[in-house]
This record gives sequence, structure tokens and C-alpha cells, in this order.
Amino acid sequence: QYASVRSEVDAFSTQTAADGRGREIRDFVDQTKMGTDHSRLRRRSPYTTTFFYQLTRLFRREWEIFWGDRATQIFKFVYNAAFAIIVGTLFLRLPDTTAGAFTRGGLLFFALLFNSLTAQAEIPKSITGREVVYKHKAFAMYHPAALSLAQTVVDIPFMILQILVFSCILYFATGLERTAGHFFTFVLYLFVGCLCLTAFFRLVGNISPNVDIAHTLSGICLLFMILLVGYLQPPKSMHPWFKWIYWINPLAYGFKALMCNEFRNLQLECTGANLIPGGAGFADISNQVCTLQGARPGQPYVLGRDYLADGYEFYVDDQWIDFVAVICFWIFFVAAIAAVMEFIEFGNTGYSINVFKRRRPKVDAYTEETIGSATDKEVAMYKNIPQTGPTDEQILAGTTFTWKDIDYTVPVKGGERQLLNGVSGYIKPGTMTALMGSSGAGKTTLLDALSQRKTIGKLEGEMLMNGAPQPRSFRRITGYCEQLDVHNPHATVRESLRFSAALRQPDTVPESEKMEYVERVIYLL
Repeated sequence: QYASVRSEVDAFSTQTAADGRGREIRDFVDQTKMGTDHSRLRRRSPYTTTFFYQLTRLFRREWEIFWGDRATQIFKFVYNAAFAIIVGTLFLRLPDTTAGAFTRGGLLFFALLFNSLTAQAEIPKSITGREVVYKHKAFAMYHPAALSLAQTVVDIPFMILQILVFSCILYFATGLERTAGHFFTFVLYLFVGCLCLTAFFRLVGNISPNVDIAHTLSGICLLFMILLVGYLQPPKSMHPWFKWIYWINPLAYGFKALMCNEFRNLQLECTGANLIPGGAGFADISNQVCTLQGARPGQPYVLGRDYLADGYEFYVDDQWIDFVAVICFWIFFVAAIAAVMEFIEFGNTGYSINVFKRRRPKVDAYTEETIGSATDKEVAMYKNIPQTGPTDEQILAGTTFTWKDIDYTVPVKGGERQLLNGVSGYIKPGTMTALMGSSGAGKTTLLDALSQRKTIGKLEGEMLMNGAPQPRSFRRITGYCEQLDVHNPHATVRESLRFSAALRQPDTVPESEKMEYVERVIYLL
């Protein structure tokens, strides 16, 4: 018999190879894959569309999501404008003197820091939408990397408008260098810095398993980035152990670029209080010097570039190098986000495959006539169902639950109202049955009626288990999870059942007996 079966298998394999069914199926799969001939999608790739096609579609989807949440975007505009007005009035018309040198740097530091702090809102967004992305990836709908790039592109136009609104108010209210070149360079540096920090915080959210760790990690990183930005503590005053953070700090490069843009052509007049020696008899400027860093003896002013070079070790000639450094940081963060979203998953098992049983369990509906004339063991097992409920053997073998002509009416003001009218159906053992219908169709009402949980009204009809009436223990031997039932997602099935057993059973029942009953229920399930 083995040799016969083996020869049939070999003959089938030979016939399949001769017919070329494998190649035919492969060609069909290739035809369903978009761009197989041109873009050369990998044969083993689960995706059927090209990366560029996914990127364009995801960009359109993200844009529609963005445009559908206009209220949030308007709030952000108002929020930025309000802060720009508040800070602009605090630093209103900064003087072009040495008295306003440090204050001018503080204004630029706030402008960069404010947009960086608002970028922290990307952290919860990156984590809350993670489960949806995993599910879409499991169905091979798109590359998560394409989604990250689409989100980055959608952020750009809104961020430009946001920075423009903020800059127009703050820049001209505080009296910064009023030339077109300085202003648009200021806007460009703020925009790139905001892009870079947004990508950074989005990366932190994607590499963190939960929101708590993400906020902790971002808080620590932001603390060091602010302390070692080069303003509160100039680079020459930093401890050698921490100075390396300054060189990998994108916020520091953005701040240096803003400072160089503002001070490169600025000439700060030295006021009387900042000239030493001062007082009567010291009116000759050739014998005086300004107290501001970068001052030269005999000059009544201080060049902005000298102030930066001597006070902060910022050099105007490196302005665009700093700008390019921020761009490089941004590209690195965007690429890292795409790689993390594509290859790293938290609490997900990857692609899912639906596996169906080859054979359904053979189940027959038994009536009183068939049970009375039954001779086989399976039917005879249900001939007498105890009043206390079916035995373990009967439960494991399966029970067919049928109902016929179920009517349910409830009393209302002025009469009665029928909620169920002649509903019939059945459920086979070993299968999962879905009860579907529109809202208000009576799904919950029917389930409540079948589970004998209705306490008011009149319930009519037949409800049978393997053709026999429901025993008194029906409610005890069945489980019913209502719509509002809440389970602890961190508890296992055994832990949940033990918790339920401890609460439901009286104190007189020993704990060992409760745990034993839980194990019995698990065995039956």
C-alpha cells in the first residue's frame, strides 16, 4: 500500500513538472505585481506595488488626514502667533548697542528652542499610530518606510507657513537686522532647525517601546542639547568630558548659524557705562576700551563677528557649514526613522497568514426522534443530559445549539413592543459563528435572550441543546462576554480565570478547589 501511494505521488509530481503549473502560477503572481518588468520587484516580496507608487498614495492619504484636521492646524498657528507677540513685546526694539548683545542672542536662542519644544508633540503621535502601521504591514499594503517619508513631506508646507507667521511677528517686533537677506536666512535656518528636531523626536518615538520611555529619553536628550547648545555655556567653558555632545548637537549648529546670520554685519555701539575707564577726564576714546568681548582698544564700537569669535568661538565664515550640518542631521534622522519603522517592531510578530482547517467537524443535529432510535455511541451520549449540566465528555464532544421561533416582547407605555419576531438559527460545535447586522437590528437582544439573561418581558420559542431542552445549569456552563466587559490586557488567560474564580466563588470554597476548577475550565476550552 505504501509503494502504491508513493508511486501515485511521484506520478503527480512528474505530471505537475511537465504541465508547468508552477511556472504558470509564478507568471500569474508576477502579473499581479505592479512594475515587475520595469521596477524589478523581488519575487519573494509580499508587496504588489512599487515603493514609489506606495509613496505617492501615502502622501495623498497623509495630506487628506492633515487637511481633515484643520482645527488643530489653526490652533497651532494661533499658538505660535501668540507666543511670537508675547516674546516680541518682551524684547521690543532691541538696541544696536553693546547693552543688547547678550539679549539679542537670548532672543535667537528662544526662537530656535520654541520650535524645537513644539516638535515634541511627534512622540505620542509616533507611538499611538504604531499598531495600525503594523497591521497594514502584515497585510503587505505598503512599506512603513514609505509612510515615514510621506509624513515628512506633508510636514514641510505647514511648517513653512508656521515658521513664516512666527518669524514675521517676532523678527520685526524685536528689531533684528532689517534686510531681506538677513530675514529670509533667519526663516530658512528656523525652518531647517524645526524640521531636524521634528525628525529627531519622531525617531525617539519610533525607537521607544512605549510613551513613558519615549518621554524620558527625549527629556534627557533635550536637557543636554539645551545646556550644551553654546549659549548658556560657551564652548570654551565646557568640560572636556561633555564637549563631544556639543559637536553632535543639531541644536548647537542651528544656533550658531542664527547667531552668525544676525551678527555678521552688526556694529554694536559702546555706551558710556560699558567704556572703561570712565568718568571726568576720560573723554578721549583712544584711551578707553569697551567691556564687551571682542572689543578693540580705541574703538567706540564692537563688530558683531568679533564678539562671536571671542565670546562664543562662533565664526561667521562657518555660517553655511553649520547650515549644511543641520541638513545632514535631518537627512540622517529621516533615514533612521524609515529604517526603524521598516525593520523594528514592538509587540508584533510580522506578517500574518490565515490558515483554515481542511475538514470541518462532522456534526449532526439530533432530535427527540433520532435520539430515541439511536444505536451509535455518539448519539446515545446525548440521550440523557443530567439536570446539573452535561458531563466533560459531552462538552468536549461538542453540542449543537438550536433555536426556533424566538419571540421577545417588552412592556412599554401604552402596551407592548416586540423586539424579536420568529428568529431561528443554529450553532455547530467546533466553529465560530458571527452574528452580523446594522446598529439597532437586535443582535445584543438576541444574544441576551439566548443566554437567558432577560429579566423583563416575555420570551417565547424553543432553545435546544442537541435536540434536548436547555438544562437549568445552562447559564453556569456557558460564558457570556457583554459589550462593556473589560479585561486586563496584561493578564494571561489563566490569570484572568483565577481572578474571576476568586471573586465569583464564595469564601467557603477552598482556594485549591478554585484553582482546580480553573484548570478544568481551561482543559474544556
